[in-house]
Amino acid sequence: MKTPVNAGTLRHHFMYSWWKYLLAILAGTLLVNLIFTVTEPRTPENKKVDFYIYGYADTFTLDEYMEKVRLNEMPDMESMTSLNILTDSTYGPMQLTTYIAVQEGDLYLLPRDEFLSLSAAGSFAPLEDDQELMAIFDEAGKNLRRGWRTLSDSDETHLYGIPADTLPSLSGMAVAQDGYLAVLVRGGNTENTMKFLRILCKDMIVEPEPEPEAEPQVTEQAPAQNP
Repeated sequence: MKTPVNAGTLRHHFMYSWWKYLLAILAGTLLVNLIFTVTEPRTPENKKVDFYIYGYADTFTLDEYMEKVRLNEMPDMESMTSLNILTDSTYGPMQLTTYIAVQEGDLYLLPRDEFLSLSAAGSFAPLEDDQELMAIFDEAGKNLRRGWRTLSDSDETHLYGIPADTLPSLSGMAVAQDGYLAVLVRGGNTENTMKFLRILCKDMIVEPEPEPEAEPQVTEQAPAQNP
């Protein structure tokens, strides 16, 4: 004899079998996420440049600038975007360490302390052999000596970072405390990252244009009335 389906039997069924439906929903959600992750189109490493900022970034303005560079000067790239890593004491250091460990990101803007520790560990590519990049700073009379660091496990000394204060216009888009620009040594697209770094330095080495002064507003006075 079949059990009749009514409000009472349904309530009794869900009382003892609710976990089965919950498990089915969770399994379905995980399956959809897995399918999406596997089938999602991915931009090849040599076709993208990612700029990670461990500090503050106006990502809208920075992404707009990077897209302009991509269209006008690096059309071979399919994607050029920025990512702001917040420097909170809980998640910030963990995120930064993870990104560096899995070799994610190409160009980094880091505060001084993080730059010093990571450059000593050999996380960044030497920059001094890029003659075009060096010429940009030589012509502007900018000294890069603070970016030279020695590896902790050898006597090798290289230029691993560009002091951000040598690029005054950069502060309008991205800021890190006493920051340095550095190229991840195994980012997967070093050649194009270096090209973007040269373009960025050339554009940002100039002083930002001053804000136009607001014109004083003249208030018309009513003519005096004769008594």
